Amino acid sequence: MYPSLLFGLAACLHGAPIMSAPAAFTVYHGTDAVLSVRAEPGPITSTAPPPPGGKPVLHPFLSAAALDAGYESQLRTILLESKSADDFVARLQAAGFRIQARP
Repeated sequence: MYPSLLFGLAACLHGAPIMSAPAAFTVYHGTDAVLSVRAEPGPITSTAPPPPGGKPVLHPFLSAAALDAGYESQLRTILLESKSADDFVARLQAAGFRIQARP
């Protein structure tokens, strides 16, 4: 295993900030999962059903599914300000969210 990967895994286990976006991750506010993310272009889905005939919004650097309607507005604002998946992760952490990598 590469040393940087080991340090990254150790940081995740100890709650240290993640410096770059994992391929897939869940965003938490406290103990509540609020967003499921993949760091690849794709749809952004809300907790609300789309309108009849509505198509999902596609995003250029990530795909995500909201898990908690109470955070959607704040998460949307952070995403709109972000320039990359890494920037999104940094902004989420600065706003007090926790990132947990997924397989």
